[in-house]
Order: sequence, then structure tokens, then C-alpha cells
Amino acid sequence: MDSENPTPFELAILQVFYDEYHALGFPSPDVVKVSARKNTGVGRYVSLVTNAKLTCDDNYLDMGGKFIEMEGVSNGLMAIISVVNSTLDELEIATYGNNSWNGDERCWKII
Repeated sequence: MDSENPTPFELAILQVFYDEYHALGFPSPDVVKVSARKNTGVGRYVSLVTNAKLTCDDNYLDMGGKFIEMEGVSNGLMAIISVVNSTLDELEIATYGNNSWNGDERCWKII
């Protein structure tokens, strides 16, 4: 898959991370591309592409206490981003509990 733009849902999540971690060099969502996407039935893995370098160790970044409410997903969703070699590697979106999610981006709200 060639790099493509994030979906509106993914952009909204990336904006939360930008707001939380821009001081570490987290890039604006408009410069992040997607090279692969895999829905798992309980979440989604999104491979990210950017030239931005973060000023933090390799780690997982979280949404800073926020979570995602989505129509049809009773306990909501969470998201983390892995940082590898000081750059964004992968966005992981996952349900809480044993709920399923087919990857459809229904009405959502990040709270």
C-alpha cells in the first residue's frame, strides 16, 4: 500500500496526541501518512509514516487520560502510539473489555 492520508477518525486521534506531546516534537496530523492498516476485530493497527523526530526515548504514548466513545462499542476505545528510533511507528486503537469493533468509523467522541 502506498502512503495515504489518515481517515477522519485517525486524524482526530492524532490531534489528541499532537495536543498532548507537541513539546516532544510530535508532528501535526497533517504531515502524518499511513502505510498500512489492519483491523483485528477488537481494534486496528495503523502503520504511520512521518519524517518528524521526537525528543523522547522509544516508548508508547497514550492519550493522556482521554478515551473514545463510539456508537456501538459499549465500553469505548483507547489508543496508543509506539515510538521507535525517535519516530512514530504505529497507532493502535483497541476496545476495552471483550467488545468487538469491525473497524467502521461510526459516530465517535473523544473525551
